[in-house]
Amino acid sequence: MHYGWTLVAATLLLQTTVSGAEEASIGSASSVKNRVEGTVRGSTQSLSSGSAVYSNELVRTGQESTAELGFVDSTKLSVGPTSEVKLDKFVYDPSKRAGAVALKATRGSLRFVTGVQDHDNYSIKTPYATLGVRGTVLEIVVRPGRTQKHRARVERQVGSRGQG
Repeated sequence: MHYGWTLVAATLLLQTTVSGAEEASIGSASSVKNRVEGTVRGSTQSLSSGSAVYSNELVRTGQESTAELGFVDSTKLSVGPTSEVKLDKFVYDPSKRAGAVALKATRGSLRFVTGVQDHDNYSIKTPYATLGVRGTVLEIVVRPGRTQKHRARVERQVGSRGQG
């Protein structure tokens, strides 16, 4: 009888390990300052430099805390103090440079720089609007109950000797 319970416990442990292994990382934290947490499927962990990040992860920063996240398609996301951003959807096929990236910013500030995917594949949802990103560096401040500030700066690469 004791062996039966041991077998059941071992089977459950194996299933949990396999389920965790199936969750593929979509990027990592390149820099973390102070208290930053990531929540995936109800499990919350502190993030530090080098921590993996996952699709459907909710990233929260504390006061005077920040996180710099880099994704496998070269997208960059900076999350400011007292912010909350959900990495809603991340699909990327490197052979086609195609997929979809959707974020949901519910409070705080963030800076978003697109990666190598087609710019139509990026969107950022706020409580007030969904923003399509079209090849820009986007800075957003979400303050519930207040006017929102959305700033975008279009950057273009300039060739040598001032040619563009």
